[in-house]
Amino acid sequence: MTGIDKRVLVDTVTIQKTTGEKDAWGKVMLESPVTLSPVRFDRQYQVQGTQNNRKEAKPSLLFVYPQYCPIVLDKSFENAIINDGQTEYRVTTIVPVSYPHNNKIFCYEVECI
Repeated sequence: MTGIDKRVLVDTVTIQKTTGEKDAWGKVMLESPVTLSPVRFDRQYQVQGTQNNRKEAKPSLLFVYPQYCPIVLDKSFENAIINDGQTEYRVTTIVPVSYPHNNKIFCYEVECI
């Protein structure tokens, strides 16, 4: 794999992990937000159906390159909240992409809705 040009990493987002605890109202508590910058965030917005049968979805993909944003994303970040300044997304899957001939991580693909 070749390196990624830092000029295409134009986004900044925050991520908040869940603590696993709930508050008095039964809402899941979140840790303090961590800023991820520079990253690439490909947002999507899908609408199916019309009027009363309308379904909306925001399947989006966040690319985090440890070379530029030194963080380790693991399974504990699933169900975390990503905020891009306008919309909140929930992390569904984290896919680590490694170099072909060693175990060094090239990037993390974070799937969120």
